[in-house]
Amino acid sequence: MKLKNILGIILLSALVNACNTSTQKSNTVVDTTGQTTQEENTTPKVVVDEVATARARIMAGVALKNNAGYDSILNAPATQEHYRQFNQSWAKLEESRLSKIRKWRESELKTLNSEKHNLFYPFSGPDFLNAYEFFPNCDNYILFGLEPNGRLVDIQNMPPDYLAGIRKALNEIFERNYFITSFMSNDLWGKGVLPVINIFMARTGNQIVDMKRFYLTKEGKPEFFALEDENTGKGKVEGIMIEFLNENKDKSQKVYYFGTDVEDSKMKDKMELAAFIKSFPDKIAFLKSASYILQNTTFQTMLKLVLDETSAVLQDDTGVPYREFVKNGWDIQYYGKYARPVADFGGYTYQSDMQRAFQDSANQVKPLDFTFGYHWKTDNSSVLLCTKKK
Repeated sequence: MKLKNILGIILLSALVNACNTSTQKSNTVVDTTGQTTQEENTTPKVVVDEVATARARIMAGVALKNNAGYDSILNAPATQEHYRQFNQSWAKLEESRLSKIRKWRESELKTLNSEKHNLFYPFSGPDFLNAYEFFPNCDNYILFGLEPNGRLVDIQNMPPDYLAGIRKALNEIFERNYFITSFMSNDLWGKGVLPVINIFMARTGNQIVDMKRFYLTKEGKPEFFALEDENTGKGKVEGIMIEFLNENKDKSQKVYYFGTDVEDSKMKDKMELAAFIKSFPDKIAFLKSASYILQNTTFQTMLKLVLDETSAVLQDDTGVPYREFVKNGWDIQYYGKYARPVADFGGYTYQSDMQRAFQDSANQVKPLDFTFGYHWKTDNSSVLLCTKKK
C-alpha cells in the first residue's frame, strides 16, 4: 500500500475515535443528597435483597412471589392467622383512608410530587406509611421519634408470638392512622421501628435493597456499619438507613430514621443531627399527630429547622404554629375543619387565629374526605398546605 494511502487511513481513524469519545462522555448528575456522581451510559440495575424482602412481606401479610424455602413458615397456623387478621385490618384501612389519601394527593399535591424533593418528617415514629402515601416520589425520607431503632428477627427462627406482637403494635395505626408513643414503647419493646417500617414498605409495593446502621460524625456525615453490629461508640447520634425500590420504579429511594430526643436541651449535644438534616437540599416537611410539640418553647431548634430549611409544609394543627406561617408570609391552602384540640392536650394548643382563618370565606377552605390527626372519630380534621414564597 502506498504511503499516502496509509497516512490517510490513520488520519481518518483518529478523527472517528475523537468523535466517538466526544459522544460517549458520561454526564455529571447531582442527586438530592448533595453528592455528585458520574452516570454511565446505562444506569446500574438496583439489586433487591430477596431474603429481606420476603421477611418484610411475611410480616406484612403479603403473598410472596416465590415461596421457595418458606413453605413451612407460610403453612404454620400462626402465620396463616396473621395473614388472615392482617389483611382484614389492612382492607379497612385501605377503604377508610389510604385510597382517599391517594386520590386527594393526585389533586392537591400533584405539583409537589412531580418535583425532586427530600421529605423531612419530624416526630414521625415509624410512620413511613403516611409519608409515602402522601409523597411517594421523594429521594430521601428523614424520620425520627422516641421509639428505638430496633432489630429484625430471623424469619426462619421466628418466636411463636412474634407476628401477634406485630399486629398489636399496629393496632393504633389501623384504627386511628397514627401511633401513640407510650403504647409503641411497650408494644415494640425489643423490636423497635425497623420491622414496622419494613412492613409499610412491603404494603406500599416496595422491595428492600439494603439496610444499615450508621452514626453521625460531628460534621453530620453518616458512617455506616452492618445492621447486625453494635454502635462502635464513635457517634452519639445513631440511626438506621433502609434503601428500597418500588416495583414500578427503576430508581431506589432511602429512609433515614433516628430514635432520639430532639428537645432543645438534648439538641445542644446533637447538632450533628441538625447538620445532617441541613445537608439535604430541596426539602419539604410533613407533620401529623405531632402532639403540638413545636408549639412548646422547648423545641425551638426543630421549629427553626422546619421554617428555615423547607420550601413547603403539609400538616395538621399539631405542627408548626399557624401564626408562624402568617408572620413569615407563606402561602396557605386550607382543608377540612378546624376544631379545638382533643382533651389530651393543654389549653395552650388552641389557636384562635387558625379558627378565624377557617371561618373566613375569603380563604376558600377545601373539603377533606378522610380523617387526619387526632380527630379520627369525627370529620373535624384540619390540614394546611403551606408554601414558602420564592
